[in-house]
Amino acid sequence: MNTKIKLINYLVIVVIAIFFTGCNNDPKESNDDDSDGYTKIIEEISKKQSSSNKLDPVVKNKIHQVKVKEILAATKYLYLLVQENNEEFWIAVRKQDIQIGETYFYNGGLLKTNFKSNEHDKVFNKIYLVTSLVKSNHGDHVNNKKLELEDSKTGKNNKIPEVKGSIKISELVNNQKKYEGKTVQISGHCSKTNPNIMGRNWIHIKDGSMDDYDLVITSDHFVKEGSIVTIKAKVTLDKDFGAGYSYKLILEDGIIIQ
Repeated sequence: MNTKIKLINYLVIVVIAIFFTGCNNDPKESNDDDSDGYTKIIEEISKKQSSSNKLDPVVKNKIHQVKVKEILAATKYLYLLVQENNEEFWIAVRKQDIQIGETYFYNGGLLKTNFKSNEHDKVFNKIYLVTSLVKSNHGDHVNNKKLELEDSKTGKNNKIPEVKGSIKISELVNNQKKYEGKTVQISGHCSKTNPNIMGRNWIHIKDGSMDDYDLVITSDHFVKEGSIVTIKAKVTLDKDFGAGYSYKLILEDGIIIQ
């Protein structure tokens, strides 16, 4: 009799276990945006690139050209309904100045399914997490155009040390023809890095001498935003990479000296 009761109890336990296992097989939602899931993923990408100091193909290396159809703002980033050719889909990007109807470019993207936003009480069945989004006229910066405050921090908060052999950005910008085709050394504060776009990292440097100018250096090396670096690179004028990356002045093939 005891054996029969034990057998029945065992069967009941098995049935309950099967039931709950079946319930747990429902699609699970990703970590929601308010718990900083997106930011952690982007930081993970940056750490991988920084640790090897070389390009790491974390995202698929493909340039996407999209038009913004709708914007949902969260605390730290934006959800964008975009259209590429005839397809509409959602992407998430760090908070920045984005306009509905404008065209932007981005590279790759990490696909997430069932990604929940608590702020909007919305589950995105499919969404791409994007490291950076740039305007279609990304390279069309002019010298007298004031950049956003967060991108124009100078030596007031990040003292740039004098480094032997480095020239000032103002010297380079004001004498572009003199330096064309030559390798120069620049020391400054990295205000922004757009990683792994068209096989390059795009490093924005300021040194306090001409911070209303957005000097960009391409490199295989990854530089963390906020760091102070010295880079040697070749001066190139009137360079058009396509996909909105057109520059009157750019430094290429940067090598980190320190």
